[in-house]
Amino acid sequence: MNWNRLRTAGPIFLAAALSAASAAAAGPGDGQGTDRAAGDDRSGESGTRLSPIKITDESARESDAYINLDKSSQVGKTPVPVKDTPQAIEVVERDFMEDIGALTIEDALLYSAGIQGAQFGFDNRVDTVAVRGLDASRYLDGLRSVYGYYNSVLTNPYTLERLEVLKGPSSVLYGQAELGGIINAVSKLPRDEQQGELWAQAGSFDRRQIAADVTGPITRDGDWLYRVVALNRDTDTQVDHVENDGYLMAPSVTWKPDNRTEVSLLVNRLVNDGRVAPQFLPSKGTIDPAPKGRIPTDTFVGEPGWDRYDRERTDVTLFVDQRLTDNWQLKATVRKSDSEAETREHWIAIGAVPDDDGNVARTIYTVDRETDVLNFDVRAQGVIDLGPTVHTLAIGVDRQDALWEEDNYYYGAGQGGTINLYDPQYGNLQDQVLNPVDRPDSEIKQTGIYLIDHIEIDRVVVSAALRRDDSESTTLNPGAADVTSDDEVTTGRLGLMYRFDSGLSPYVSYAESFNPNLGTDQAGGTLEPTEGDQTEIGLKYLSRRHAMSVDFAWFDIEQTNRVVQGNRPGGVTQTGAVVDGWEIQLKKRFGGLELLANYTDLDARDESTGFRLSNVAEELASLWGKYEFDNGLRVGAGARYRGDVVGSGGGPEVASVTVYDAMLGYRTGPWDFSVNGHNLADKVYVTWCRAEGLDCGYGSRRNIVGNVRYRF
Repeated sequence: MNWNRLRTAGPIFLAAALSAASAAAAGPGDGQGTDRAAGDDRSGESGTRLSPIKITDESARESDAYINLDKSSQVGKTPVPVKDTPQAIEVVERDFMEDIGALTIEDALLYSAGIQGAQFGFDNRVDTVAVRGLDASRYLDGLRSVYGYYNSVLTNPYTLERLEVLKGPSSVLYGQAELGGIINAVSKLPRDEQQGELWAQAGSFDRRQIAADVTGPITRDGDWLYRVVALNRDTDTQVDHVENDGYLMAPSVTWKPDNRTEVSLLVNRLVNDGRVAPQFLPSKGTIDPAPKGRIPTDTFVGEPGWDRYDRERTDVTLFVDQRLTDNWQLKATVRKSDSEAETREHWIAIGAVPDDDGNVARTIYTVDRETDVLNFDVRAQGVIDLGPTVHTLAIGVDRQDALWEEDNYYYGAGQGGTINLYDPQYGNLQDQVLNPVDRPDSEIKQTGIYLIDHIEIDRVVVSAALRRDDSESTTLNPGAADVTSDDEVTTGRLGLMYRFDSGLSPYVSYAESFNPNLGTDQAGGTLEPTEGDQTEIGLKYLSRRHAMSVDFAWFDIEQTNRVVQGNRPGGVTQTGAVVDGWEIQLKKRFGGLELLANYTDLDARDESTGFRLSNVAEELASLWGKYEFDNGLRVGAGARYRGDVVGSGGGPEVASVTVYDAMLGYRTGPWDFSVNGHNLADKVYVTWCRAEGLDCGYGSRRNIVGNVRYRF
């Protein structure tokens, strides 16, 4: 298949999709209702409903694991369905994660439009995901969850009900935020009915995992509910001597003394042990030719007895949902989070060139990191009827108070001895005394007040929001003066949508974003906040019977004060970036067949140099299909295409790649058996390179896992 033709064929694909949508909508009675209660049965709305359409044949409505635009998203902070929101939002449900065999959050987003998952290849330290070519902030249950880097444990998808991605600037809802948007993970919480599952998994790289998820009422009257999610994993990886073992416990309890009050407490305890997976291999032998050929993807360049990457995290989250009146409710989320990570690592010295036999110098590196975070978000939300308008309002305040620390830091560039990349011999640990130092710590304190007004005037939707933030970002320098940046910023968002009877809803929106920066520039001064805005024009379609949905968006993003590495060690400079492009996602159901297809085309460049942004694919495409037979058998297959990327400064060019996935499953009674395969052809490919002549990283190799689930 000639993927390059998709750039030209995209508008044709859109026209065909809309024609199909119009044809599907042409039947009598296939209009779109505006009843938001279907999206959130706890929204507390009792305002006037405009032109509701009652679905009389509920049997026609199929699973919403794929087509789910009628559901509201937590990431939007109001109980408004995604289909009525004039901004692109992607929701990935639990069932879809299971279908594709997602082992990480970045796995779960590999089939989403505008989202580049696994941006930096195989990595067990962080979910590397770019949204519309830019970084996205990580949130858990509406509160920011990642501060700093490589200092915590990845959130395991097994603890989640769904993922929500708010694409583009989102500061008006969340304060400081990366310009790419918000990736919000929604945790599993107790349910009213007794249910559960036991899960065993085994697969490639000696993977062995067991897990359980059990929920239900504690008391007979249902005032108290519980849920326990637990998992234990023992696994190697595609890199020799790199394990990724871990366990998690996530007990939760809910108290519902009456039909107006709901309080939940969730504790997450996650522990992972092993070693760092990325080896930062030289370009010679990965992307560039070498006398001894390609460096094996399983090459480990560290010391098995010395390297380690051990991390743990504990979150305690309180959820309060209090109905104040029939139309208004108070929602609050508060979390205390602590994490630790201990890193002892070797990697190939950046810029080192191996000799013809494959011998090359290593860097030795140590650091201990800790985080201490207290967050909360409290808002009142409700519905008001004012003449011909219906207003869904939210007014709230949120607070971030985060400290992340680094000590035992040592960076010995080229001081880790030498190693042969084709026949590594270990035990060459340098006989030297490391002299680690205490690194600068970082602290952020931010308070924001926001107002959201979603207005419906018959078929017209006007969505507006305004926010004021007071942010203090401090670099705590040991033995020197602290560097503090105080920022007071006002951000806004405005969107307009029109909903046709056919189910087509075109929209236009404008949104702003800011993100305070820690540290100093090359002159020793404080860094300006990174700011930006996005103009988006799009169209959404959802058929009445959930048989088809289409999401199309064109976007233009301008970013100022983007932080890039400067010319001297530790120094940075600030520049701008421009990203424009379009994305489309089509979901269709034919009986037992579910199809999902998407394509993204964007141009992302540094404003001052004109170079492409590093490691950003300007073309992304994927296709996934699943068929369920009446006898319990199901099969699925998918293809993922990532266009070429470049390193910093416009080079080198890393070739495009297409990989294939598949799934086979069978249900009988309470038992569910399945096999998931990623990169079935075992394609060996380079995902990224830092810059011309520097280090590169491999993508994930073939990974096949078998699952047995017992559900009750």
